[in-house]
Amino acid sequence: MKFSIQMCSGNILDIINLADNNNLIIESIEQGPINDDISNIKVAFSGNSNIHDIDKFVSDIKNCNSLNSCETI
Repeated sequence: MKFSIQMCSGNILDIINLADNNNLIIESIEQGPINDDISNIKVAFSGNSNIHDIDKFVSDIKNCNSLNSCETI
C-alpha cells in the first residue's frame, strides 16, 4: 500500500518513527519539497502490514499537525 503524505511540520525521520511505532514495515520512502513550509513524502508499506496499523499511522500523521494530509496512491 502506498501513501503520499504532505507534512507541514516534520520530516522523513518522523514518518519512519511513526511507522515503527505502528509496527509497519517500509518498502520504500522518498521525500521532495513542495515549498519552504511543506514536504511531500511518498511511502510504500510491506504487503504484510495490518490495515488497523495503517489506519492508526494515517491518524497519527493527521494529528501531528492539522495541515498534514495523507492519501493513498
